[in-house]
Amino acid sequence: MTSKERVYAAINHIKPDRTPRFVWLGAGTAKNLCERLGISPLELQIKIGNDILQTWLSINGEMERDVPQGAEFTDEWGITWKRDGYYNMVVNHPLQGKDADFIKNYNLPDPLRGDRFAYFDFLKREYGNEYFIGADVSGVLFEPACHLRGMENVMMDLAYGDGAIDILLDRLMGFCVTLSKECIKRGADWVWLGDDLGSQKGLMMSPDMWRQYFKPRMKRIIGELRACKNDVIIAYHSCGSMHPVIAGLAEIGVNVLNPIQESAAGMDQERIKKEFGDKLTLMCGLDTQQFLINASAEEIKRKTAEKTEKLGYDGGFILAASHSIQPDTPLENIEAFVDYAGTLL
Repeated sequence: MTSKERVYAAINHIKPDRTPRFVWLGAGTAKNLCERLGISPLELQIKIGNDILQTWLSINGEMERDVPQGAEFTDEWGITWKRDGYYNMVVNHPLQGKDADFIKNYNLPDPLRGDRFAYFDFLKREYGNEYFIGADVSGVLFEPACHLRGMENVMMDLAYGDGAIDILLDRLMGFCVTLSKECIKRGADWVWLGDDLGSQKGLMMSPDMWRQYFKPRMKRIIGELRACKNDVIIAYHSCGSMHPVIAGLAEIGVNVLNPIQESAAGMDQERIKKEFGDKLTLMCGLDTQQFLINASAEEIKRKTAEKTEKLGYDGGFILAASHSIQPDTPLENIEAFVDYAGTLL
């Protein structure tokens, strides 16, 4: 099987020749490995055996924009970020304290801006026959709203039913639909949606609040994309403890769920497989917060084999990790996880 065929088989709950993988290396980890090996980030993705090649196309890519330590920049959304460690953090929210009229008339980016698709088009052209090509258009609703308005303001808006939040979420929904449709037209094998909804202990909002503000808009987004291409695959990423909304995501048409962060409350991967494995493909794997950092290489190999057996017995599983692998993860542990022992040293 090619990588593309392997991923499609798993998503269709057909057991492939081997479990497909998409090991997400954090920006710092990837940079360190590329410098050590003298290869490009794309070459690294292929070297570690990833079957999916994916690129950012929307706001979440700004978290990893390569700028000097301590540098500030303002993105196309008017949001100001500052480099802090391996990631960029928002330091200015342009819609903080603004009223509904201001939000209604605020200039959002052009989702069809030509240079937005350059790297995606390159991946599709050069690797699309063999590899599964993903279009990451996250965050979709909650995350960009928080970046634009500030999380405290957004949570107050949701709690008090401020009409400003409906205007903002509707505008973000429109941006996502237009961008995602263009990705489908350009040949994306899946559209990667998502918003981080959970903390370590639970949802950052009540399930009822999610059902009121976010579920109907996500349903509309997915409906619009299915109208564009009725068999388009929809992947959805949400960190943390978000078990109460998994059934709702499956109901509105999500095909693939990531990362199923097992260290968070209620996110046992085997339990979720039993509950939703007939509806969702799980894209998950080893814990990156503690286990992958502290375990021995042999323990990692055994745990990876165990996850593959228990979660991938009927297809419906893409081997990943519980989140991006961070720079404090020992190299030999990364090697053990991707089963490429010796190739990175």
